[in-house]
Amino acid sequence: MSAQAGGRVPGGERVHGERVPAGGRLPGGGRVPGGALRRLIARAAPGGPRPEPRESCELCAAPLDAPHRHLLDLAARELRCACRPCSVLFAEPREAPSAGEGGGGRYRLVPDRRWLLDGFVLDDAMWAELGIPVRMAFLFHDAAAGRTALFYPSPGGPVESPLEPSLWRRLEEANPVLRRLTPDVEALLVNRTGAAAEHWIVPVDDCYRLVGLLRTHWKGLAGGPRVWDAVSGFFTELRQGSATVTPAGQPTHIRGGTR
Repeated sequence: MSAQAGGRVPGGERVHGERVPAGGRLPGGGRVPGGALRRLIARAAPGGPRPEPRESCELCAAPLDAPHRHLLDLAARELRCACRPCSVLFAEPREAPSAGEGGGGRYRLVPDRRWLLDGFVLDDAMWAELGIPVRMAFLFHDAAAGRTALFYPSPGGPVESPLEPSLWRRLEEANPVLRRLTPDVEALLVNRTGAAAEHWIVPVDDCYRLVGLLRTHWKGLAGGPRVWDAVSGFFTELRQGSATVTPAGQPTHIRGGTR
């Protein structure tokens, strides 16, 4: 699962002495901080999260519950861990700040809705046009750059690959629900591993948890059984916590996800 020509492995941080780009750089050059990265990985790890010292909200320093929400810092392009009161403050979309401006426009709450898209239109020919060497990908709107960004997970972290705007327009036309993605903080997640052909709208931090699993469990050239068991468990958990909707955004069957 090495990066293809034209792909970009974003930078990262050191965790336990290793360089960990799994949290990666968000569009525009940001990254997931080390503390947030460890928690995202732990939430998806087989057997559940490991005990660790209680950490604090990155806005007000209050103790964090587990699980907790994340905010995207629009200026620094980083994910911040947030307590419940701070996340409530940013529950409604806000305008991004102008240069040098602080205040409420700086943060965007990462949503917690998870939609399994039943009947999503992405055939083999269209998938091949993405030109990526793996069977998983996530795509989201980079508001600062004014485009849709395409990433795929790798053992070295999330790799960005070029995306033709015309291809994204065709996907939106075939699947109008994509027009409801919240810029920067929600993603289309595609799973075509094995016999799967699954598509979700998920919080962007779910995508980084998936990347973290590969970074944590990958062994050798093919990854080894442990990493694929972890990936399978991730998608099983995602199915159980998702609401099922059509490509037009109409609910079909609620299985616990946020509407």
